[in-house]
Amino acid sequence: MNASPNAESDLIANLDESVMLPQLGCPSGEIGVAVGNMLERSNLAVIDASFDLLDLRANERILEIGLGNGGHIASVLDQAAGLRFTGIDISPTMIAEARRHNASFVRDGHVWLEIADVMSLPFAPGSFDKAIAINTTYFWPDLVGGLKEIHRVLRAGGMLVIAAITPEAAKEMAFAKYGFTIDDAAALEAACIAAGFERIGITRYVEPLLDPPQEFGPREFYLLLACAA
Repeated sequence: MNASPNAESDLIANLDESVMLPQLGCPSGEIGVAVGNMLERSNLAVIDASFDLLDLRANERILEIGLGNGGHIASVLDQAAGLRFTGIDISPTMIAEARRHNASFVRDGHVWLEIADVMSLPFAPGSFDKAIAINTTYFWPDLVGGLKEIHRVLRAGGMLVIAAITPEAAKEMAFAKYGFTIDDAAALEAACIAAGFERIGITRYVEPLLDPPQEFGPREFYLLLACAA
């Protein structure tokens, strides 16, 4: 039986940052489930903005890298007819939760969910029309290497969207000392170019005020759109 949102909020609120922040990259166990639910709720606005930028069309094949608990998949599938959604995450806990949340879609063959690492994607070249990575690049051991793998599995002309917090916003948070790598716009663009992407555009997105508000107020993100050459 899952904990109530209030119980989960109390659990997270009582965690020391040295316990909670490392969970953001690879949630695990009971705490990981609570963290995954918190991330799905707190990131809903940037998730929606990122998929809006991806501009999904009928029958496209989508890859999401680091999908968390997959609570947003149903709304993604509603954006166009016949979408085929593949999601990967390095966290077995998150994949288990995503499969639970989306059991009917998995059963019907609309959704595939796998434990996998962006550095070695288990898919053939050209397997996808579009790919998306929201708040995950911080944890990749090699940004260019991960982007090259995404480029490999996208068809020619396929599109990639990345959402990543800006360095200015990250300064207010205790990310850096827990292994997060926060890249600026120039670094993200250069990595995409090195990986073979072109027509790269980066905009800034400020999430709306949350209710209840977060400790540091609205966060600012880069939204990057790139085309696989």
